Parts: sequence; C-alpha cells; structure tokens
Amino acid sequence: MDLMTKTFLIIGGMLVITTIAARFNKALETKIEATIAIGGSFLTLLLCFVLADQYPINLWACAAFSGFTGWILGPAVGNIGYAYKFGKYSEIKGLKVKEVSNESESFIDKITGANALKHTEFYFDADDEEIHYFKSDSPEMLALREEFDTTILAQGPYCQEWQNLLLQASLATCVAVLSTAAIVAFSSTDFGFLGPFIFIALIALVICELFNACLFKTKRTRRLKTYAGIVIFTLYLVYDFNRLEKFMANGDESWGTAVQIAVSIYLDIINLFLYILQALAESN
Repeated sequence: MDLMTKTFLIIGGMLVITTIAARFNKALETKIEATIAIGGSFLTLLLCFVLADQYPINLWACAAFSGFTGWILGPAVGNIGYAYKFGKYSEIKGLKVKEVSNESESFIDKITGANALKHTEFYFDADDEEIHYFKSDSPEMLALREEFDTTILAQGPYCQEWQNLLLQASLATCVAVLSTAAIVAFSSTDFGFLGPFIFIALIALVICELFNACLFKTKRTRRLKTYAGIVIFTLYLVYDFNRLEKFMANGDESWGTAVQIAVSIYLDIINLFLYILQALAESN
C-alpha cells in the first residue's frame, strides 16, 4: 500500500469517526465533560505523533483523537447554529442592535473595533416615539430567548436554512481540499516556503482569538478573524499536500509518515470547515 493510499484512508476514517461523534454530542453539559473532551483531544493528538511509527497502535490513537474532536465539534457547530437561528428569529421580531460609547473612538478603536466604554444595547423596532433600550441580560432579552428555545429552536422554520448552510460549508470545504490537492499535483512549485509564514499567521490568529474573546468582543474583529482563518487553513492544505508529495517522491511509504500527514490534513479540514461555516452564518 503506497503512502497516498494510507494517508487518505486514515483521513477518511478520522472524518467518519468525527462525524459520528459530532452527531451524538450536541452540547458539553458540564465542566467535567468539557475538561475531559478538551484534555483527551490534546492527549490523543500527542499520542498520534509519539506513536506514529507503531502500527497499529498509531491508528487507534488517530481514532481516539478524531472521536474526542468530534465530541467537541458537535457543540461548536451547535453554538454557531444557535446564534444563526436566534439572529434570524430576532430579525423577525424586530430586534435591533445599537453600539453605544461614552467617548469618541480613537484611530486604533476604529481599526480594531475596541473601545473600553463601548457596549451593546438592544431595542425593538416600533412606532413608539420613545425607544426602550435594554441589555443582553435584561428580562426582555431573557424572555425572547426563552420563547425562542421553547417554540423555534428545535422545529422552527430556520432549521432547514441551517441545514442548507451546513451543506454549503461541507461542499465548500470539499472544493477547497480538491482544489489545493490539484494545485500541488499539477504545479511544479515547491510550496514548502509557505511553512514559516502561515505558522506566524496562525499564531497571530490564535492571539486575535484570545483578544476578541477577552477584550474586543466586536463583530468587526470576529469577521476579520474568520476570513483570515479561511485563508490560513487553505494555505495549510497546500503546504501539507506539498509535504505529502515530497515524501512520495522520496519513496517514503511508512505508516509513521502517513499518520503525521493525515493528522495535519485532518486538522486543516476541520478548522477550514468551521471558519467557512462561521463566515456563511455571519453573512446570512
């Protein structure tokens, strides 16, 4: 069995296991479950590389890693879906959003969208002369979410739209994988030079994620981060397929190499899918 066959068999198996696990788990209901899932994914990822040359234990490590990843992926996709459906429902209900600041924005604030005194308020689009503003933890918002959870979330009119978005994200990810593989296969360019640049970009993306979660919390930075993630992981696909081509050219057919390349491409696919899904949900 050649290296390409081994690699794509591993990737296919991991994606199947991930899909099954994601379908079974829709939410991380306790902190203990979340800790076990996240800790287990990191531990099994480490085992995938440490035991890469030890067949067939390496395949069991890949299966365990993809299972833990799917257990986390299900709630991640569910959260994006909840935000999408609630946004659609809020729009029908006439809910409007307004960002309020007690001071003028600086040049840096306009670029990053950050402002320490900026906060978001909500109001209903009505014909009343006096508009009533309320915050995300107000009784009005809690009542709207409760109504959404009980009447709309599971069987509402937006479920089919959400399924269509999932299909679009899946198809877009497949197109990206096939396109990047074709670029590497039919191009004489060595894309190994991309490695240092996309690694630095990935670190910057992680830092941006942390800042946006803790400080900025704005749609502008979230949107920029989403599109940057799509570009970065698309380039990572090109880079990893280029690595696979190099190993094949050198006659390497070991299970260790197949596992390492398969895990890298698998992570590219999962992350790319999430960023594409996020972009589609925000654009809609």
